[in-house]
This record gives sequence, structure tokens and C-alpha cells, in this order.
Amino acid sequence: MTIATAPNLLETLDLPGVDGPVDWGELTTEQLHDLIRGAFQQLDDQEPDVPSDGVLQRSMQLEETLRAATPLQYRYTGLIKDGFDTVKLRDTLGLPRGKTAFRDTNDLIAKTHGIRGHEAAGRVRLAASMTPARVTDPDRGTTVGETRLPILGAFQGRVNPGKLSAAVSMINDVDKTAETAGKDEAYRAKLRTVIEKDLATKIESTTPEEFSRFVGERKRQAMASLDPADHNFSQQQTDAMYDVRRVGPVRGNKNAIEYKVIMDAEGDEATQTMLYALTNPRGKDDDAEFETRSKGHRRMHALRDLIKFGMANLDKSGFRGASGAHTQMLVITDYATLLDGVRKELAGLLPEIDAEQRERLLTLLAQMHTAEVSQGESTHVPEIAGAQVSESSTTNVGESVMSLPPPKTTDIGELFDDDNLDRLQPRVSQGIFTRYIPPDVIFRIRCDVGVSPITLTGRRQVLSSGQQQRQFSEPIRRAILARDRGCVVPGCYWAASLCEVHHVQYWSEDGDTSTANGVQLCSHHHQALHADQLHISKVDGEFRFTLHRLIDPGQEPRKNYFFQT
Repeated sequence: MTIATAPNLLETLDLPGVDGPVDWGELTTEQLHDLIRGAFQQLDDQEPDVPSDGVLQRSMQLEETLRAATPLQYRYTGLIKDGFDTVKLRDTLGLPRGKTAFRDTNDLIAKTHGIRGHEAAGRVRLAASMTPARVTDPDRGTTVGETRLPILGAFQGRVNPGKLSAAVSMINDVDKTAETAGKDEAYRAKLRTVIEKDLATKIESTTPEEFSRFVGERKRQAMASLDPADHNFSQQQTDAMYDVRRVGPVRGNKNAIEYKVIMDAEGDEATQTMLYALTNPRGKDDDAEFETRSKGHRRMHALRDLIKFGMANLDKSGFRGASGAHTQMLVITDYATLLDGVRKELAGLLPEIDAEQRERLLTLLAQMHTAEVSQGESTHVPEIAGAQVSESSTTNVGESVMSLPPPKTTDIGELFDDDNLDRLQPRVSQGIFTRYIPPDVIFRIRCDVGVSPITLTGRRQVLSSGQQQRQFSEPIRRAILARDRGCVVPGCYWAASLCEVHHVQYWSEDGDTSTANGVQLCSHHHQALHADQLHISKVDGEFRFTLHRLIDPGQEPRKNYFFQT
């Protein structure tokens, strides 16, 4: 398909006060960009401060002008990808041929252009489908000069980029499904053309919302047409269907998170077996709460507890996380939240003891945990006067007399047995992935094996210390993980479970193996730091990073605000 080239508007532009045509080719790129920015500034200066005739048309004209820049934007994106992916062309980007400060092209574009990662990925995807193939592109499958999706490519600069992105994503998904179905390139090329023509009939005449729904329906139909009539799917088709994905909060409820899971027959059998076994009401006659929950509630609890049990027993398996450390779930709380939670727990256990007495009891409980006990010496439970609490009482509320329910325990000594002491250990207000855990959930979590409670001070200083050794011990590793919660390099959002612990001052240079000398880094940034593509320093007690000059020409130390606010 041949795409008509629009005439160069600059060649026909008649500038007032300028004799003869301007030789635009003599202007540098910087001068042309200055000219464009100056034109926008002039438009802003000319626009009245109150609504005037033609304001809507002028706004629409500006939208069209901005949209006209997208073809050049995609072309730049393609050239940047070529330069990054081809090692011998890295110098055109000002990058070394070895390890760089950027994980890939998407990361390079996102960090240097100040956009989100998914926006950068969208530009790369559109550039691959809508710009002519370049000789320097190592991944281009079409002939040099040809465009993978020429029909949709003709709409660049004319329609909302979101429409093009939705269309390209749909075609890529269908093309991948056709490939897993065993279709050859000739069939897939014809299929892409048919879909392109179909989408082109609606892309200009619909709103973005209408076009998105149209694309979704066409995708469903195209996918169904590729399925075998007898539903005898190939292994490759089946493998492509598997997925475990976090959808997000249900109707905005941060304590109701939806997941989408597609598993194989073996996983289905194992899951159904365990869910039915763990939700059998006959096996839980002593659990009144169990009987009041809905079927869905019971099944969710069963699946959650199975996952926690698996985490608790990872040390018995061969699966390991980053740096060879066993994957753990960390729960984090500040001291104030912990103390407040313990007070509320005591109030719930002993409603008839006044606040002052409960505070004394809390002090005794704290002393028992902090006192050093000699080896072989058992912990002494202090005798408390009035250890028995009456089973019922009344209290005056205004002019009425209200009967209080009996306490959950009438023996204060029961508070000091192993189960209750365990229940009053430090709990969590946040997790690594979950930004908010409700208070009632915080104190329901036990100190399970595989669930590590970490208590922080008000300045997020970890209450732990380590000894001089090269490898970070588990307590120090957990403490650093709880403090950093992810890779500490600014702009990185890799969670701590995917990170490694780095000695800020190298161990070989007498650096301590401690929380004060350790930080969480993802594998990419760990390598980039050792390759001298990043620099770390400590400012006001916090670790800061000086990023690559392409990201920060001023070279100011920065911190990561993704995990730390």
C-alpha cells in the first residue's frame, strides 16, 4: 500500500516581514525546536484571559498540531531502540558498550523522557508496527523500508494515539495466538491485513471508548476463530493460556483484592482437593467463626492459609529467591502502631479491668520480653493481686444500667502462656506489596514460620544489629528488606523479594555486614553500580544515588520515593 506524503507546510509558509522563502534546511534541530516552543509561547500570549469567539476551534487546532508530532516521536523511538539494542551503536546515545544504567530500551526512554514505563513500552510497540523497517533494526522481521501495519500506520498524527495503541495490541495478541495455533507467516500476514482493514473502518468515526469496545469484540471473535473446532488444543496453545494475575481492589475496597488464575488440570485437581478438605464444616465444629463465614469467604481463607503454609516450608524445598535467600513474607509496623494494637488487644481480652490496670499489665508484659534470663533459668510469671476477674458486671451509662458481657478469659495468668504471648508479638500495618492492612487483620496474623515481624522506629530505623561477616545473616537481611522494601535506586520499582543486598562500603574494604551498610538493589542496578554507572552516598542518614547524566544532568543525589514516602 502506498501512503501519500503530505506537502511540507514550511515550504508554502508566507512569513510577514520576511523577503523570499526561508531556507529551513539551514536551521539546526535545536533552532527548529526553539522555533516550535516560541510558536507555542506566542499562541499562549495571544490567547485572551476570558472566553472569546473561536476558542473551541483554536483548542481543537492545537490538539491536531500536537498529534501531528506522533509520527516523528515513533521514529525517534525506533532509532533509539536500534541504538540501544545494537552494541556498536551505543555511542550514538552516549552509553557504554557494556553494562549501562538502563535495563532496556523501555527503561531508557522512560527515565530520559520523564514518562511512565508503560507509556515507553507503548511507544516502542507502536514504533515497531508503524514505522518503516530500518537497516539498523536487528529485530525487524519485514523487509527494509516496509511497514508491518501500513494501513493503521497511515492514521499516525490523525487519530488519538490511544486508539492506535489498542489496535496494535489487539493485532499482536491475535498474531501470537495464531502462531501458537501453528499458522505460518503467510496466513498470519493475511490475517493482520484483514484485521487492519476492519479496524480502519471505525478508527476515525468512533470515540476512544467506542473503539476500545469494538477492538475488544473483534479480538474475542478472532481468537475464537483460531480455536480448534473439537477443542483439542495443542500443548503450545494450552501453555499460552496459563496466567496468574493480580487484577486489583474490588470496587475500591483495599481489603478485597481480585486475582485471575488460569491453571492446568493437575493444579485444578490439587486446588479443588485442598479447598474442599479445608472448608469442610464437619472438621471445624469447635470453630464458631468458621460456621458463620460464606462459602467464598471460607475458600479464600483456605487458599490464603495454603500459600502461607507453603511459604513457611520453603526451606524444605529447592525454591529460593534473590541471593539464594528463602522467600519470606514480611509484615512491618511502627512502634506506635504496635503499642496501640497491644493495648486494644488487652482491652478486648479484659474489658472489666480499667485502663490504668491494663497499662500496668502491659508494662509487666514488656518487662518479661526485654529482661535477660540466665541460661537454664525459667521465666517467672509475677503474681498479680486479684488475678481472678469476675464473670459478669454492670456499669452505669447515663441514667441506664448496662450489663457487660463476660470477659474472654477470667484468669490473667492465661495472658502469659505461649499462645497469648505469641499473639501479642509485634504486628504489621503494611506489607511489602500491600500498602495497607486493616487493623483487625494486623492482630489476626500470628508469628507464623515464614512470616517475619519487623518493628521500626519513627524514623524507619530497624531495631536490629549484625556481626562482622561477609554474608548477610537472615535477621539482618530481613531488617534491610523491611526498611528498604524494594530496590532503593530512584525510579526503580522492583520489590525486595527480587532484590539483592549490597555492601555500600565493600566488605573487602573493611565494610561492615550490618543494616547501616546494606541496601536492597535489583540485579540490574547492582551490576550497574559495580560498573560505575551509578554512585551511592549517604545524606542525612539516608542512602542517595547520583544517576546517569542522561537522567540527571545536575548530578544531584536522589532517593527512591516509590517505596519510601
